[in-house]
Amino acid sequence: MFNDDIFHPKAKNGRDAMLGEAISFIRRNLSFVCVVVAVNCALVAFDDYSGGNKSNSAQYFVSLSFAFFIQKAILNGDGKVSNLTGGMRGFGGYIWKNLLIVLVVFGIGIGGPVACGAASLSRNVFLLLCLAVIAIILPLLLALVGTWPIAGIAGSKSGLSAAFSRGKRGLRPTFLRLFAGLFLPFICAMILMTAATSMSYEADSIFSDGKLNLIALAILVICQWASIFGLCYVSIVLARKLLSSAAPRHPMGGRQGNAVAATSVSEIFE
Repeated sequence: MFNDDIFHPKAKNGRDAMLGEAISFIRRNLSFVCVVVAVNCALVAFDDYSGGNKSNSAQYFVSLSFAFFIQKAILNGDGKVSNLTGGMRGFGGYIWKNLLIVLVVFGIGIGGPVACGAASLSRNVFLLLCLAVIAIILPLLLALVGTWPIAGIAGSKSGLSAAFSRGKRGLRPTFLRLFAGLFLPFICAMILMTAATSMSYEADSIFSDGKLNLIALAILVICQWASIFGLCYVSIVLARKLLSSAAPRHPMGGRQGNAVAATSVSEIFE
C-alpha cells in the first residue's frame, strides 16, 4: 500500500493516508488547535517580554497534552477531541513515560559526543553536533518505543519489550515519518526567519523598544502552526502503529468515524 520512502508514501489515492488524516483532524478540531497555538504563542511572547526561558517546561507540557488528546481521539475511533476534562485514563503514565524517553534522548545526544571527545571542539560546533545526534536519536527512539506511552491510553499494561517488538516492525518508514514530522517544521521556521532577517526585518524579537513587532508575531504564528501540524502528524503515526500491531477490534468509543481502519493501516508497516 505504501512505499518505504517517506517522500513517496503512496496510497491508492496517491498520498500518505496519515498525512491526510492529520489534515482532516486539524479541520475537525480547528478550535482546539487554535487554542493550543495561541497558548504556545503567548508562552513564547512572555519569554521574549521577560527576557528569559521560563516557559519551556510549560510549552513542553502543552505539546504533550496536545499529543495525548490526539492519540486518545484516534484510539476512540471518532477522530475528534471531546470531553477534555474527562476520560484522562493513562494521562499521568503518558507524561512520565514521554519524559523518560526525552531524558534518554538528551542523555545520548549530549553524552555521546562528550564520550567521543567532541567537548574539546568550539562551543557552537559542539552544540551543532549534539543537535544533529538528537535529531537522529529522538525519531529513532520514538519509532522503536513510542507506542509505550500510548498503550496506557487504551488501557493496556504492555511494557517496553512489547513496544520494542512493535517498533521493530516497519522501523525505517516510521523513522522517516517521525523525522519529517518533528524536524521539517523546525527547518522551515529557520528558513523563514533567515529570509526575514535578510530583508532587514527583526524576526527574533516580538517586542522591539516596548512595541509589538507584527512581522515577528506573524512569523511566530506561522512557525507554531507548522510545529503543531508536525506534532499532530507524529502523534497519528504512533497511534496508528499501535493500532496496526493489535488484532482488529472495535474502537473504544464504539464509532469508526473518519478514522482509518486498523486492518488497512497495518499494511503501512508491512
